[in-house]
Amino acid sequence: MIVVGFSGIANGDFYRRKYGLRFVGHDASIAVIADGRLVFAAEEERFSRKKHTSSLPTLAFRAALDDVGITTEEIDALAYPWHVDWKRFLGMSLYHGPRVPLRYAPELAVAGVRVIRDLMSPRRVGRQFACALGDSLPTCEGIGHHRSHSAAAYFLSPFTDAAVLTIDGQGEDESGSLGEWTGRTYRHYQSIRAPNSIGILYGIVTDFLGMRAAWDEYKVMGMAAYGDPNRFSDVFDDLVRFSKDGQFSTRRTAMVFSPGYCDALLSKLFAIDPRGNTDALEQVHFDIAASLQQVTEKTVFHLLNHLRTCTESSNLCLGGGVFQNSVINGKIRRSGLFDNVFIPPVPGDNGAATGAALQVYYDRSPGQNRVESGFSPFCGPGLEDIEAASKDHESLRFYKLDDPVETVARLLVRRRVIACVRGRMEFGARALGHRSVLASPIDRQMRDKINAQVKHRERFRPFAGSVLVEAAPEFFEIQGSSPFMQQVLPVRHQVEEKLGAICHFGTCRVQTVSADSDPFFHALLESVGRYSGVPVLLNTSFNDADEPIVCSVRDALRAFSRMSLDAMLLEDVLVTKVESDLDASGEFPMRKRRMESNG
Repeated sequence: MIVVGFSGIANGDFYRRKYGLRFVGHDASIAVIADGRLVFAAEEERFSRKKHTSSLPTLAFRAALDDVGITTEEIDALAYPWHVDWKRFLGMSLYHGPRVPLRYAPELAVAGVRVIRDLMSPRRVGRQFACALGDSLPTCEGIGHHRSHSAAAYFLSPFTDAAVLTIDGQGEDESGSLGEWTGRTYRHYQSIRAPNSIGILYGIVTDFLGMRAAWDEYKVMGMAAYGDPNRFSDVFDDLVRFSKDGQFSTRRTAMVFSPGYCDALLSKLFAIDPRGNTDALEQVHFDIAASLQQVTEKTVFHLLNHLRTCTESSNLCLGGGVFQNSVINGKIRRSGLFDNVFIPPVPGDNGAATGAALQVYYDRSPGQNRVESGFSPFCGPGLEDIEAASKDHESLRFYKLDDPVETVARLLVRRRVIACVRGRMEFGARALGHRSVLASPIDRQMRDKINAQVKHRERFRPFAGSVLVEAAPEFFEIQGSSPFMQQVLPVRHQVEEKLGAICHFGTCRVQTVSADSDPFFHALLESVGRYSGVPVLLNTSFNDADEPIVCSVRDALRAFSRMSLDAMLLEDVLVTKVESDLDASGEFPMRKRRMESNG
């Protein structure tokens, strides 16, 4: 059976222009489930080149059909990660209005009704998707948003039973859900009913700090390390109230909010004006971020502690956009509340289509036992012909390498910054070695160089580290693996000086690499370790500021031409710029040859 899951809407641009909303249908994606296993998944942004796009994923859909080798006639079911019934509609209608200041109420009430119609009505969206494709599709089946997050987290995990916690801004009338999976059966324990939402509060404060909700929350997380979490703790204790039954409430949060609708309240509470997006960041902004991060962590652990009392499972799966917060994820892992913790590389809305498709598959297969996921994050498209794509780039040189591992390792230990593009694209926001920019982690100045000259982003932003899984305990406080770069963990004190470019206040977001999961990247880290004594690399996504991660060879060549990178590996082809000194430096192995098309 083939089930295609999708997310996105037909008119996301309308919501941005009319209401300033960036979160309606954001991170549109496609997922293909064949006989219970994920065989293709990708975000639409990688093809349209519009970051966080909410547009219906027509380009990703066509790429999926080509990759899997199927036609629309072979699709058995279409799944969508939103569904509203009359009870949920009534709840949203009654409880959100009082949270919105009167001056915003009429406009946002209209916007809310439109969001329910355009985002949460699966058959309507399914018809629009078929129309956009100019093709016929099966009737679209809607799955509740938090059930979709829960299904993605569990069915992509290696567990046969697990407690599951999902937290995001809002899905229908929920902002959180607690439950447990056994085999293919779900037991629901509790919902957090919106408009109470720690995810929305995080977005509101992100806007107040001069950034963009549903876009820049990860920047606020990075800012938090530089702030005093106690400075505004009393304010956030007033904004978030906890109860003994595992519930909580939040002030002023509502399903639909336009940027700035809470500025008056927050200005009064913080005693500062909202920050403009071009204003300098001051210490007070970092302190607000630290206090926000602290109350978010309190909220997550409030729910986890309650979930622990409901379940006997030693396994935990996490889903929803709040679990893009890798600082929280690392603390959950180290807390010991659960023996095993799984967070997919796509806990947010980009992974919801996957969960909806998996749920529909099991709903339509009543006698089917839970299928072992065999999940790999490398489930996007592969690369097109490199030689054909290179013909339009006369400013670049192309070298076919006999030993790409050794070539790239030598460049990296000599402090060169190298893009690495190979194999199938990663699914999710983290580059895991297939669409990455790599560098030595040893010199702290490398962090500042890549932030300023390569990625063009804020100086306070940290970088992740990729490490051999067998060597990880030597450098980080970790037992086991962290393959999806979803957890911030402590750096061993005795090796902090060896990891100056990726050590961030004694911590690092870690990706462990095994020979089974990625033989090339594992061999590269081994080679780097032999040369430098440190089998670790700085790893960041291959994209410039506010651009999606590269997908194709053509994307990579365009990005490499613009960015200040020393070289790029395309499969086994090394690319340099004509003005580069690398060709004459002797840093390449003697056995090399140009590609014939550029010879």
